[in-house]
Amino acid sequence: MLYSLGRDYLRRRRDEQEGREIDARLRALTTLPEARRTLGDPDEIINGLSGRQLYLWRQARPDGRLVNYSLTADASGQITEASWKRTPTR
Repeated sequence: MLYSLGRDYLRRRRDEQEGREIDARLRALTTLPEARRTLGDPDEIINGLSGRQLYLWRQARPDGRLVNYSLTADASGQITEASWKRTPTR
């Protein structure tokens, strides 16, 4: 039982650290070229009516989970919103 509790604790700590790193990386992105250099080519691009675009990336992790990134850019290519979500731990 102690092993299981320790493993869960370490997983939560690792997830929190990874979350802080991802948040910092996304906050640093200001333009689409930067995002593409950092995240690669997006998996999906959705065009809005006002010239805005939604860019979606999906990245598989070695532990089998998936991290989804979404960035919204205005018509000039400036990032206006950024978010991410990780699939829950099994």
